[in-house]
Order: sequence, then structure tokens, then C-alpha cells
Amino acid sequence: MSTEDSKTTTTKSKTNFSSISEIRPYLFISGYIPINPETIRDLGITHAVDVANLIKPERVESVEYMEIKVDDNELANLQSHFEDVAQFIQKAKNSNGKTLVYCAAGISRSATLCMMYLVIAEDFSLRDAFIEVRKVRPIISPNPGFWRQMIDYETAKKGSSSVALQKSKIGRYAPDIYF
Repeated sequence: MSTEDSKTTTTKSKTNFSSISEIRPYLFISGYIPINPETIRDLGITHAVDVANLIKPERVESVEYMEIKVDDNELANLQSHFEDVAQFIQKAKNSNGKTLVYCAAGISRSATLCMMYLVIAEDFSLRDAFIEVRKVRPIISPNPGFWRQMIDYETAKKGSSSVALQKSKIGRYAPDIYF
């Protein structure tokens, strides 16, 4: 299903940089481009996890924000935020709220946090969480450093990981789910 406004599409399947994608009725993912007060209001967003790292981000007064200052690079530590973000989203859900998780493009940081919410709060395997988020936002691609952190987290919590990093043909590491 799609909800159209003048410039933004909210969707469960077709995705681009100017869309907000619904993972759950209470959990959305996007990049920064489609975010505006009208869309936030139309979707009923009450909470937002801002991982965009903008200097002066626009805020909607009625929304409760959690700001995560992490760059999208392989050395950045996003793992230290996994459980806090999952609790923030769960708190919003429990109060009948809706959370939007967004970064600059809606590809790496926000995808990582949404996947880890599914792992932590809904007991998904990391592999299944990736598949679930990719269904609604096919452009997701967490960087290899974030994949390492997600794999380490799943291994620590569940004894093993459902995803492994493999060396690609060009010599970079990528999750086996990509191959």
C-alpha cells in the first residue's frame, strides 16, 4: 500500500531515496530527503531516531527524538547504541507511538538500527532481519564495519551468527547474504 503526498511516497515495497518505508505499523525507515512536518504528521510519527549527523537538523515539535552521532564508516561504533535504540522504539510501540529511523540516505546506519531492533525486540536472526528490512527498502546496504558489529552482537547473544563475512571478488568483505 502506498500513501502519497506532494513529494513523498510511503511504501511497503517500492523504494527510492525520496520514500519512507514501513517495516511495521509502528516502525519506519528513510533517509533525510523525504522528511518534512506534513509527512511526519500524516504518518502519525511520534518518535524519531536521527542518525543523519546533520549540524542543524529540522525538528518537529510533537516528535520525541533520539539523536545518535555516528558517522557512516567502517570504524564507527554503532553497536553501543543497539540496545538503547531498541528500547526507544519498543517504548514508542508500547505507548501506541510510531518511530521513524533515518540517516542521510536510509541505506546503512538506519538500516543497521532497524535490523537490530528486529533482532533484539522480535528475536529475529540477523539474516531474517536483513531480509525483512530489505523487503520494504531494497536499497539497504550496511557498511562492512556495521555488519561486523551486528554479527558480533548476534554471536554474543545467541552463541553464533546467521550471517558471515566473506571476501568478495574485489577483495572487500561483505556478508554472505549478498552472494
